[in-house]
Amino acid sequence: MITILRESDVPKNFAEKISEFAARPPQPVLRFKDEPWWEGNSLVFNLRNGTPFPLLYGVYVEALGDYAERTDHIGPFSTDLWRLTFDSRPSKVEIKVGLVPFEIQTDRRVITDGL
Repeated sequence: MITILRESDVPKNFAEKISEFAARPPQPVLRFKDEPWWEGNSLVFNLRNGTPFPLLYGVYVEALGDYAERTDHIGPFSTDLWRLTFDSRPSKVEIKVGLVPFEIQTDRRVITDGL
């Protein structure tokens, strides 16, 4: 068996770049990775950055008539884990994610509890 070795920093030709792009298209800018889930009175969710550069983003939460927001940064092609802890489990939580400083909303989830 012969293994062909190829230097990784050799520039790719146009056909190789097109085939690589077609095999793995770029991911959305900033989205929820999975559906949020409950752990007791805490709501846990993941955010994914599908771009090759870091982003500054904000998380905006509305529940039980209260509003909270938090700003953070995320690295290229990485995932951030968030945990929201409530005194009592709300029946409806709305979470929005947007890019800062322009407040461009990239994803939104409304979580309802069927308890």
